[in-house]
Amino acid sequence: MDRLLAIILLAALPVCASALPSLQTVASIRIVDVARAELNACLGNDNGAAQVEVVGKPEDVQVLAGVLAIKARKPEGRWPRARVGMPVEISVNGEVVRSATVWFAVSVHHDVQVYKADAALGTVASSLKFIAHDADVAAMQGQRVSDPHQLDDMRLRHAVLAGSPVLLEDFEHIPDVDRQQRVEVSAKYGVITLQTKGTAIGRGNAGDTVLVLVDGAETPVHARITNKGVVQVVD
Repeated sequence: MDRLLAIILLAALPVCASALPSLQTVASIRIVDVARAELNACLGNDNGAAQVEVVGKPEDVQVLAGVLAIKARKPEGRWPRARVGMPVEISVNGEVVRSATVWFAVSVHHDVQVYKADAALGTVASSLKFIAHDADVAAMQGQRVSDPHQLDDMRLRHAVLAGSPVLLEDFEHIPDVDRQQRVEVSAKYGVITLQTKGTAIGRGNAGDTVLVLVDGAETPVHARITNKGVVQVVD
């Protein structure tokens, strides 16, 4: 009886083996190569100035037999950046069956504009001096200033140090009227218009209403900004 059972089991083995699905192996290096090719395409003209190193890669993966396709997608977010995860999709017969991420360390060196000297909060951009300096732009946070005209009518929103990259986020637009600014004040009483001076308590641009302490007055009045340094009383 035992012998008969053994014969039956042996006969069934080829049938069971043939029922198993066929698999194919996708090597890790192949996934990395596809991700690197997409990364190089994203770098574009920066490719020659870039240094790229793999810092994280998936293991070999097994998928069902069939027509294999491996595609990397563009990374999202700020670009370029020091750490980049390249998402990779593995498809069989047109259907995505696995996904993986390849991580790269990236550096891209260019000459960028940096501050020649320390500068205080509120310094007008037109009075600042910039010099070119080599820097890793992938490690920089914020939008670089490449054209001084980007800073027309702007000033520093915080203090900066010599050698720091010039970023658009360092600046703010100069308002038409600023706090503690001396302003021209006009007030209409019927057909009569009076002109005097005062000190703005608030800040804003044309069309905004701010408080202004008119010279000789004890309490501020509301005034609408009509031009740079010019307001009209609305009380």
